[in-house]
Amino acid sequence: MSATNANPLQPAVVLVADRTLSARYNVLFEGIFATMQTTQVPSVAMKHFVSPRQPCDATGRALAAPLGVRRVEASLRAAGLSADDVVVTTPECLPKLLGPWTKLVMVSSSDFLGHGMSNTTTHSFWSGRLYTEFWMSKLMATLRQAKMTWGFSILAGGAGAWQLVQAPATAEALGFDIVFDGYFEGRGAAVVQNIVTGRPDAYAAAVVAEATCCVEKIKPILAPSTLGVIELSRGCGKGCGFCVMGTKRMDHLPPELILADVETNARGGQPNIVSSSEDFFRYGGTGPHVNYDALASLLERMRQIKGLRFMQADHGNVSSVLQFDVAQLRELRRLLEWDHPSKYQWVNLGVESANGELVRANCPGKLTPINGDWEDMVRGAVARLVESGWFPVISLVLGLPGETPDDVARTRKLVDWLDGQGVVVFPVFHEPIRPGDDEKRFTVNSLTLAHLELYSACYEINFRRVPKLYADNQRAGGVSWLKRTAIQVLGKTEVRAWRKNFRRQRRRIESGR
Repeated sequence: MSATNANPLQPAVVLVADRTLSARYNVLFEGIFATMQTTQVPSVAMKHFVSPRQPCDATGRALAAPLGVRRVEASLRAAGLSADDVVVTTPECLPKLLGPWTKLVMVSSSDFLGHGMSNTTTHSFWSGRLYTEFWMSKLMATLRQAKMTWGFSILAGGAGAWQLVQAPATAEALGFDIVFDGYFEGRGAAVVQNIVTGRPDAYAAAVVAEATCCVEKIKPILAPSTLGVIELSRGCGKGCGFCVMGTKRMDHLPPELILADVETNARGGQPNIVSSSEDFFRYGGTGPHVNYDALASLLERMRQIKGLRFMQADHGNVSSVLQFDVAQLRELRRLLEWDHPSKYQWVNLGVESANGELVRANCPGKLTPINGDWEDMVRGAVARLVESGWFPVISLVLGLPGETPDDVARTRKLVDWLDGQGVVVFPVFHEPIRPGDDEKRFTVNSLTLAHLELYSACYEINFRRVPKLYADNQRAGGVSWLKRTAIQVLGKTEVRAWRKNFRRQRRRIESGR
């Protein structure tokens, strides 16, 4: 591989994310949908409709990049590296930036090995390889070849770094020298400076871990983020054993920092905003408690920023929703209606199971501070959200450690009630994130007939409602009629494939194979 001499940039540090994260999306559902696809979906459909290429400028700088990559860029710039020293790019533009000047390539992914809980579940029912893992392998093949020529180091980071921590031999085989696990702002700049100044052995073949959320060290992003993602909070602290944020206390970003990131996106031509938080409703609160005034004030100030059209929330918590009354939830919903409102302002609620004791055993803090009967809490939160104009997206976890057949039956009945509320329900398989917990992994071979009936019942709900939700979000986000239509056609094809997969799994279970 030879360097492109015509390129004026010769950065010491190059930042890139996997192809699914480096794409151009208008709304959050597009990104979620893309990361769940396998190579059973044709490459042409993925590259042009599902996960279209993110443009770069003439020098190879990405016009937008995942928020985590932008945070790293801002942190390195604040540590003294110049704009020419640090360049954020895409997998397609990466080769033109590499050469003898390269000291470090930093690779970010939310799912390096295809072990993400939602993605693993989808993959169980589909043939082929997850595009998250497939495209990562292609990216790393390119980097390994370039590394042999130029001798730079390669660092892995991002939300999926835990997968490489659990599989050090695989990390080494892929070509990674260092795995950075956690938020970069704590120790990241020191690691990079050691490499850039010629002291890579200080961290070679190592895992560098950062346990805290580093909120006090966050710097505003310097250029637009993919999907206009901004952070409201970091951490969660609810203790869920299947989530890397479970043990990290929730800390909130200052309003001025959040607003600065929104303004950077707006100025950079990114009119759609996604608020990233493990619990949107807990912004400004203390511990498990909410703070309506802090959240409403922040949203009101966001609305004053020019050039924005659409904002989406992401995750919420049942116990947080129940701390607001219907009038407050309705007002929060109104504050998210910008120039192009969406009928389906969705928020994901992790219900996991109908058995509150099972939920408490696996997620010790999920019921606090309400601590009531879990099924009553779920029904109350969903009904309150629906009444106030929100669209709940419910997630369940099949195969939680300690789950019994009665738990599956109870959850199936709860799903029938949820269907009556007009929501959607996404079941996922339990995927442990701690080393040594492999026996707690739930796979397609773990399915009982009751599990399969629960799973397929959820997807029959989704087949009816997700297309409308998806199309409405895309319309509000400014997606063309042609792409909306293409995605709907692709979706109909996938519905038929899902039903075929369900029938095949039923035959397998009934035959005892």
